[in-house]
Amino acid sequence: MQKMPIRFILISIILIVAAVAVGCGGSDDTQGQTSQNLRWEILRQFPPRDRAPSARALGINDMIMVDENTVWVVGTDGAIGRTIDGGVDFTLQKSGSTVNLTSVSFIDTQYGWVVGTAGVVLRTRNGGDAWEILESIKGVFSLDGLAFVNQTTGWTVADFGSIYYTTDGAETWIKQDSSTGSDLLDVIFLEDGQTGWAVGFDGTIVHTTNGGNTWSAQDSGVDEILRGVRFLDNENGAIVGGNGLILHTTDGGNTWTKQESGTSQDLFGVYFLDAQNGWAVGTKSLILHTADGGTTWTPQETSVSGDTLKDIQFTSQSNGIAAGSGGRIWKFGPSSD
Repeated sequence: MQKMPIRFILISIILIVAAVAVGCGGSDDTQGQTSQNLRWEILRQFPPRDRAPSARALGINDMIMVDENTVWVVGTDGAIGRTIDGGVDFTLQKSGSTVNLTSVSFIDTQYGWVVGTAGVVLRTRNGGDAWEILESIKGVFSLDGLAFVNQTTGWTVADFGSIYYTTDGAETWIKQDSSTGSDLLDVIFLEDGQTGWAVGFDGTIVHTTNGGNTWSAQDSGVDEILRGVRFLDNENGAIVGGNGLILHTTDGGNTWTKQESGTSQDLFGVYFLDAQNGWAVGTKSLILHTADGGTTWTPQETSVSGDTLKDIQFTSQSNGIAAGSGGRIWKFGPSSD
């Protein structure tokens, strides 16, 4: 076999090393640029001033991301907004109601429900093109949490420990025994329709494993108001509440651990994308993020400090939405600059 000249071999090696170095350098720069360009930005005014349901500023109480493009928000004066383009435009939908709407749940892009003060219940079966006003739940001041797992089965919570359950798509509701008299503010169920948690005043946590036939108390170890709850699965969950409180569990709530949030501001919403990446929101436009399951929480930069952010959700680490009392909707993603 003919041997190649030593000088040619050395030159080839040098060229290969240089090419690899440039390739790696380019990759690092791209990754750094992508990371640096991800930030929170306020979306355009929703609704436009000339389309607002009343003269006062709209307050957003809850939101849900069905997918990366489809989001609903609900709030004061019967306001319901939807985007199907990831937040570029939010359209004000006709709810037929003027009450304060507090919570929203969708199971897909078509079937959704909204609840509010005075026991108001709304339903859509066509993505919000038309909203039905169903029979209200009597005897409650405000319905404050909502969770549906399919077209027929859902739960909502209210004052005095009230939990209501439907098996006919919200046509009728059955009151369940929650085992508490404390006002409840949020509820979540897993897709199995059996496993759920509800939280509220006085550090209250109640839990069911049989669709709410029985609810039992879990020991939170605190007495702050608990405002938001999220679970990834049967074991891993988080709760946020007053005075910067964040609770975390890895055993389905048998034990709850208090995490250091680094703030004393009230927190209202929490969302975990996976076991490591989570966000929490609260007063003064506060957005906290963890990349280690809550061992450390750090604030993310926002340009306005006056809002009380009520909820936050993500479909990926580079696509999230937050909304709150100032009527502003925030989007996390690549910078528009």
